[in-house]
Amino acid sequence: VPVTVDVTVIPLPTATIATSQTACLGSVIPDLFAIGANVTWYDDVALTNQVGVGNNFATGQTAVGFYTYYVTESLNGCEGTSVPVTLEIYAIPSAPTVVSQTACLGSVIPDLTAIGTTLTWYSDAGLITVVGNGSIFATGQTAAGVYTYYVSETDVNGCESAGAPVTLEIYTLPTSPVTANESACEGSTIPDLTATGSSVVWYSDAASTIIVSNGSPFATGQTTSGIYSYYTTQTDANGCESNAATVTL
Repeated sequence: VPVTVDVTVIPLPTATIATSQTACLGSVIPDLFAIGANVTWYDDVALTNQVGVGNNFATGQTAVGFYTYYVTESLNGCEGTSVPVTLEIYAIPSAPTVVSQTACLGSVIPDLTAIGTTLTWYSDAGLITVVGNGSIFATGQTAAGVYTYYVSETDVNGCESAGAPVTLEIYTLPTSPVTANESACEGSTIPDLTATGSSVVWYSDAASTIIVSNGSPFATGQTTSGIYSYYTTQTDANGCESNAATVTL
């Protein structure tokens, strides 16, 4: 007697929905995620090497590279078609090229500059406190001291480089030279003026714009009676010129 046998063909589940991920080297590497039931992850398109199960999959990858996985879902014991999903870990860009600056107290303080893409300036080595953006950074510093900043660049992938340290040093001014006023009687030998200091310069005006001599002593060339005032400065090894000391003949 014939026997009737029912055969039920179960449709395959639809392909799972998965999202590829990107990350910068050294940052937190995100897990891959897929929506579906009984999700299985493979590292080969033939689905022979299973590497994970569940909606979240931690790849364990930490090196720069492009990693492809294949994910399926299963219903009623039937495994659906696989969906490729990728993780790309980008390299970090190199730090910007920077130029440190120096200045003398009271002079024009130069801006700091860096060469790179999408530059960010920080006041701390941990790159937490942002103080400026762009290739030119005006520090606003006016007091003597050494000021260190850190500048990074961010590439088209959104990856930020390490911070390049760059300094601004504002030098204190040297003290004014030690001088002695001189006097003489008209018709007598007129003494030279002297100043003790380094790289001494003599000016005829209080604004220190008209140079009349360099070094010590200074022969004024004056012979007629009168009071003659001169102004002398010294310049230190940093190229900073002192305030002028007034000396009279």
